[in-house]
Amino acid sequence: MENADSEQPGWFEYWPIRTYLHTTPLDESTLYGFVSPGFFEKTRLSAAEVDRFIQSSKDADVYSFSPFPCNGASFLNVFENQDFYFRGIQGHAADFLSQFDSSVDLRQMVNHSGNAIFSNFFFAKPKFWREWLRICDQLHEDTKDGQHYLNSKCPYVREDGNGKIVEAKVFVMECVASYLLASSNRFSSINYPPHLLPVGPGFPPLRFEIGLLDELKRQYLQTGESKFLEQYRLEQKRVIATVWPGREL
Repeated sequence: MENADSEQPGWFEYWPIRTYLHTTPLDESTLYGFVSPGFFEKTRLSAAEVDRFIQSSKDADVYSFSPFPCNGASFLNVFENQDFYFRGIQGHAADFLSQFDSSVDLRQMVNHSGNAIFSNFFFAKPKFWREWLRICDQLHEDTKDGQHYLNSKCPYVREDGNGKIVEAKVFVMECVASYLLASSNRFSSINYPPHLLPVGPGFPPLRFEIGLLDELKRQYLQTGESKFLEQYRLEQKRVIATVWPGREL
């Protein structure tokens, strides 16, 4: 969809997605996805490859083709990842999301390669999109107050060195799909294998570590045993120190 003349360009992809979902009748068995022109650059996947993967997979509510498996593995969840770059955003996102489920603690929520989605690169059935839209529309409503923290300006620098200013609410919006998959069992999902996707600068020599971090999070979720989380935190520190020298959580 054309988004060059968006009524609210500061919301980036949310605005055309919102417009489409509010104005178009949806078929309950059809998958809908909205990906940016940067999809191939970030995933190295063609439309034919995406279609082939979906067709060859089991039936699910969501199919994700999330880039940056390195970032997904290096942080306990997508909100911790955002907070690494923009301090304070995790707490304010938690305040916002508590109105939907006060039992979810964003500091403890676990995202792994099966439920972490970056850049909104996913295809889903209408029942998932409706829940995504419900939360994002409330985010839009709540941040109409110009003084809201989530209207804070965040300098965002891409891997190619180009930068832009993005409001914090946009980063929260990009975490909603991951939040929905990690916070409940309402939706089934299948992810494209993360080891087949490109990784960011500094990560190519750390493919083993990326897989280990992801597996430790899965083991922690499956067993509830704290030893897996403790080992994850130790390995996480080593990876962060390697990729982001001088930076800490």
